[in-house]
Amino acid sequence: MKLLNVKSIHIGAAVLMLVLASSCKKAIEVGPSLTNANSGNAFSSNTAAQSVVAGIYSIMSQGSFFQGVNSVSLNMGLAADELTNISTSNSSFGPFYTNTYSSVTPPAFWSEFYRLLYFCNTAIEGISNSPAVTGNVKNQLLGEVKFLRGFIFFYAQNLYGTPPLTISTDYTINNVIGNSTTDALNKQILDDLKAAQAALPDNYVDANGAKVTDRVRPNKLTATAMLAREYLYLRDWKNAEDQAGTVITSSNYNLVNDLNQVFLKGSKETIWALQPTSLTYLNTIDGAYLIVNASYTLFTQFPISTQLKNAFEPNDARFANWVGTFTTATATPTTFYYANKYKVSSLSSSVAVTEYPIVMRLSEQYLIRAETRAQQSNINGAATDLNAIRTRAGLGATTASSQADMITAILHERQVELFTEWGHRWFDLKRNNLLNNVMNTVAPAKGGTWATYKQLMPIPPSDILADPNLVQNPGYN
Repeated sequence: MKLLNVKSIHIGAAVLMLVLASSCKKAIEVGPSLTNANSGNAFSSNTAAQSVVAGIYSIMSQGSFFQGVNSVSLNMGLAADELTNISTSNSSFGPFYTNTYSSVTPPAFWSEFYRLLYFCNTAIEGISNSPAVTGNVKNQLLGEVKFLRGFIFFYAQNLYGTPPLTISTDYTINNVIGNSTTDALNKQILDDLKAAQAALPDNYVDANGAKVTDRVRPNKLTATAMLAREYLYLRDWKNAEDQAGTVITSSNYNLVNDLNQVFLKGSKETIWALQPTSLTYLNTIDGAYLIVNASYTLFTQFPISTQLKNAFEPNDARFANWVGTFTTATATPTTFYYANKYKVSSLSSSVAVTEYPIVMRLSEQYLIRAETRAQQSNINGAATDLNAIRTRAGLGATTASSQADMITAILHERQVELFTEWGHRWFDLKRNNLLNNVMNTVAPAKGGTWATYKQLMPIPPSDILADPNLVQNPGYN
């Protein structure tokens, strides 16, 4: 792979992470940056290793596929049936919206995944092999980074199918690595998440193990929640139910009844969030893109689609609290409906940050357990979990009584509960073999085209040319 075959990366990755670590703040800042770091001293102490891991969080908070123009939330919301593109500057968003991404204009996910994976592998190898990184610090850091690697591989697999399984920093291997297999990827994701689950503390802590209120570093239950999601995708219903149940019954979390407080940085519903470390005029980058306001003609903003708007039931409190409206002051006014889970589109540097980008939250775990119970014919148990979400939304109990109707009801609830979050809608349609049916109607209505092969993203041709063993996904040759 071209991305991974540059020898200088082998030494330069740790330096880059440490430089970026200097921009970290608060809970993820662990001390002074090491401006003269190299591969020899990057893991020479607990503090140095903590700075490396802090650097990875900083990279994620500043962008990559976690936030911004390359984010999974925005791009897959556009690719599916969640968002509408009214942008005057399409950049990479146009091909997603019209489902015309191709090998000529491949999405940036690939390069972001493998950049972050390289950093994770550098940290895992360095921390594992360093006698200077000790005890609980070593366990915690390895647990965090293995969680991150498992999380990234989960998205790489679901977007690309069988991407290379890069778990080392050896460029002589990565230079000629081929596509992986579904089984190998699933095993690695489970291995990483289980290792994280075993190593991470029960509480949310800072780099030194002290308890904190911010939930910006994964803990044991963060890994448990991600295991629940992976088992759900594997259709391992019992394991998914058990893992989700462990999270649901924990005293660390509860469903927040006030919907306007769900996405605040101190929310008790949050399982894992990112801490903003740059762009001080923003709370979240998603808020800047999704909230439509008077500058909509000058900036890239994305209202929700008619399909999503119409999916809400009458009197659904989520529509009242999580969907905003903006009407243009024109001769023929137009009203846009937009995702308003995050309330702040921009702020001055003197205003305190009140919202963190939330990556995982408790309501997903209720919906995971509901689905797995329905799949195991526990209809009453599924209804109990589904109704916990519906009651919070001000809706009555589900009327679904058969297994098929219950599964349909749960997928609908996921649509209106998890919209614009982390590509859930795209992946839910895909894993339930519904994506073709939906996109055959939606794609032409957006001015695009649809074909089955577009369920997977194209691999950048430059990497295929550089790696003789890497094979393009079908349909993009």
